[in-house]
Amino acid sequence: MKTKFFPSLALALGLMAQNGQAADIVSGPPTGSLLAPVNSYALHGPHKGREFDAAKLLGRAPGALLFIHELSRNIIPVLRGLDDLTSEYSVLGFHSHTLLLHDDRTSAENRLKAINGSLKLAHPIILSLDGLEGPGDYALNRRAALTIVLAKGGQVVRSVALTDAGQHNLPELREWVEAVAGKIPADPDELRKMIAGNLPKSGHAVRELAVNQGVQLQKLRARLARVENGQMNSRMQQRKPQRMKRAAPNAERRPAADRNPAKPAAKREGAPPDDADLQSNLRVFIRKTNSDERNEEVYAGITDRAAESAELTRQVREMFRLVLSLKDRYGTPHAHELAEGFLDKHPAKRQRRERR
Repeated sequence: MKTKFFPSLALALGLMAQNGQAADIVSGPPTGSLLAPVNSYALHGPHKGREFDAAKLLGRAPGALLFIHELSRNIIPVLRGLDDLTSEYSVLGFHSHTLLLHDDRTSAENRLKAINGSLKLAHPIILSLDGLEGPGDYALNRRAALTIVLAKGGQVVRSVALTDAGQHNLPELREWVEAVAGKIPADPDELRKMIAGNLPKSGHAVRELAVNQGVQLQKLRARLARVENGQMNSRMQQRKPQRMKRAAPNAERRPAADRNPAKPAAKREGAPPDDADLQSNLRVFIRKTNSDERNEEVYAGITDRAAESAELTRQVREMFRLVLSLKDRYGTPHAHELAEGFLDKHPAKRQRRERR
């Protein structure tokens, strides 16, 4: 018996160690349980100034409750991701509420005003009125950074604890939402029928749905405008003037090589990071369609990760050297400024010795 037990135990511990999410973290009510009340207060949005039951507002429709245990920059991609998915899947009746847990209501309200003002989510974060532990019937685990509870028909479908929340959670977040809301039909006629069947009955709810869709549409238009503007600028830069200057009658014609000297190719410096989180952040950071605010959010996540070790700091330094050596391909001017600022604060060891 012992020879069979210990290898199994070692295997189990090995699998737990390899798992990105802590395997022993359980947070949220079990699957199949009824949604218990969630006492909440809104400082912004359609329920501004009201105390209400967030779970009751979900009703029997597909939805999610996202509890914030640890407020940090790392969780921002998940907050934005659920906000975007809520707008996208609202045509299928999906709703969500993101709640901040706290131990002091006054300070939490002040903090929430700043957060909502900065993030400008279509569905602003609301305040839990059940303290730092959250609603008693939800068995939330404070060791998690976030707990998401997905529900349908008034029952819990899934509870997930996120301990290392970030950009990497977005694909699985979409899968979880689709599991309760369903997939959006590709056929326009089928989509119209589904939307008509899922329209809320109350006028207030219909108005809220229309506002959410308007916000989503505006975001999409803004993204398309930035992409089209970037493509247009790229095409204009690639065009070569077709008109030739007239040469003076007695002027000597210079060789073509002298008239159009070849531009030296950009020297590639630095290297991409080996760390998976930094690789994910780099892919976002180098987008030329990013706003300054978005670049700063991603940069904050990068610097937080770099602060964890000297090796990660070195990888970020090399990563930013790579971005700056290929400015025409990677990042916006503001992203370049942030990268240069990091390199100024974290010079290579050889440079530090020279300055001394």
